Amino acid sequence: MPGMHTPEAITGVPSPSTASRNPGERVVTDEAFWEEHSAFATDIPQGYSSSSPSTHPNAEETYVKHYFEHFHPSFPLLHRPTFAVSSAPKLLLKAVTVIGSLFSPNSFDHGETQAIAHWRQDLWQSGQEELQQMVSSNYSEIRQPWAMQAWLLYIIYGAYASEAGQFQTAKKRLRQLVDVVHEIGLLQQGIAMPDAQSWVHQVDFNSPRDESQTLYTRWTSYITAESMRLSLYTLVFLDSHAFSPCNSRPLMSPMELGWELPFPISLWEARNPHIWLLRFNENFGLSTFSITNSLLQVPRGLGTASLTMSTQQLMTATPDSELLAALDASPFATFCVLANIGALIRDFTRCYYQMPPSLSDPNPFHIMTQGQGKQFHAAIEAIAKIVKKQAYTGDSPQFLLWRTNELFISSIKISLCRPDQLLVAGIVDNSLIAGMAASTHLSQGNLIAVRRSSAPLVPHHVGGDEGIVALLKDLSVAMSSIFGEEQDKVAREAPWVTVASYGVLLCIWGALKRASSDIRRHMDTFNELPMTSESCILIFNTLMESVVLHSTNENDQATRDPRLWSMNREAFLSLLDEGESLFVNLIKAFCQRRSLWGIGPSMLAVLGEIPGTGTE
Repeated sequence: MPGMHTPEAITGVPSPSTASRNPGERVVTDEAFWEEHSAFATDIPQGYSSSSPSTHPNAEETYVKHYFEHFHPSFPLLHRPTFAVSSAPKLLLKAVTVIGSLFSPNSFDHGETQAIAHWRQDLWQSGQEELQQMVSSNYSEIRQPWAMQAWLLYIIYGAYASEAGQFQTAKKRLRQLVDVVHEIGLLQQGIAMPDAQSWVHQVDFNSPRDESQTLYTRWTSYITAESMRLSLYTLVFLDSHAFSPCNSRPLMSPMELGWELPFPISLWEARNPHIWLLRFNENFGLSTFSITNSLLQVPRGLGTASLTMSTQQLMTATPDSELLAALDASPFATFCVLANIGALIRDFTRCYYQMPPSLSDPNPFHIMTQGQGKQFHAAIEAIAKIVKKQAYTGDSPQFLLWRTNELFISSIKISLCRPDQLLVAGIVDNSLIAGMAASTHLSQGNLIAVRRSSAPLVPHHVGGDEGIVALLKDLSVAMSSIFGEEQDKVAREAPWVTVASYGVLLCIWGALKRASSDIRRHMDTFNELPMTSESCILIFNTLMESVVLHSTNENDQATRDPRLWSMNREAFLSLLDEGESLFVNLIKAFCQRRSLWGIGPSMLAVLGEIPGTGTE
């Protein structure tokens, strides 16, 4: 019947009932399950050459392997242990293959590269069209987690690819998906999946069923529920962030999402039911040898009941300890909460700049009341403590997710002090690349001060940088993360991380330009350098310390530039003259290392359009 699917159809995991129909078959519950359902992890045949996606039968498996090696660590939407090339739904496999192909080594000539780009475009186009037609004919098809996952991956690829046509299609698909999800009531866990917590409850071991089969059934129930949970949280994130660089407004409110926060990522990555149960017991303090009556209760508190509840809890002076533990155990849940806080600040900013300008305070530092600002600060600091506690390194399996959270914290703090100028300007662009290009050009001026003043034209220096002074430490930390030692990993970061990082760099660039102008203006007026305690000197020297540090070649020993904080006029002026060009070269290096999604090359071209940026 339409809308009725077996666990195998939903998750790619064979159901115990299916496996037990033939006496000669066994229920797979041990390490053999991993070996049988991890086709993407197999070795590539000797002599394989990925010269063209269509010239070798193993190319599909290779791209799926690349997806899980390089994209999955940044975005664990799919259940890696049970994903198999041989049994995955065709439309989901197409989406995974398209994204995975981006991470293939680029050792082709121009003609082959173009051929692969056309193949990728055709595969994406046909896949998303076929999926859209399938769901349009029967909305209940979207209840299958694989269908939601595939739809979201098609949106991600279309939104962050460099072609404007794909962006518009992805935006249309997002709107259609939001409509379908609303139509069938999928946003409320109790309505869409009443038995979503069935895997948590006590099972009857006195029944004639085999214990291992019961455990396997609970595991697959968890996979089904968690797959839908992660998909819906991804939908809310994409709606609020994927299209924000071009200043598109969200289609839905996060308050509509009535699903619990994602469970610990260690459960999601468990390779088999036994490891899964062990990790469940470790996270929730249960015996590793038996399933006790405590499983009858929900293992987490009210603070994890929804995205909105979690955000509200964090804004209090004493957030729920179970909520903090849930965020600590799931970097993806932390990522979703941070994204929600960022979207909320954008809503505040959008409303604030529709109010009449304040003649006494054209400065954008005060977007909200003091009490509201304190609440946001409490939430950000609570999450920052969790991220700092992780002390993650490049060897950590969750390195990219925790690094994403660290960068999002910096980006959110910036948005409280220096709102997105594209948002303030009211400019809505037709693609992500066009929006980022417009933001780049706007960062060369001071549009925010103009919009908050009483006159249409104001001096360039109006609307000082008090907010930037408060952010200097965060900006330096963000630069260390963006230009840090793990460049082999960050070069393959998720595209929204690249967008957020670029926004941080634009903020720093604008701050350096304004500080340099203020320093020169002071020297022209008083014929002397400003005091080291003045904001323009603080901003310039602090940011230039990081710029000089990260501009040093890998083979050169990093030394402190003696011109920093110098009161020698000639020495400091030479650094002042070089400062902006040094930083622009850093941005260009950043763009060159982020070429997978087309964002880096596109921004390199934009930088070339700006007068005075010079050559690298």
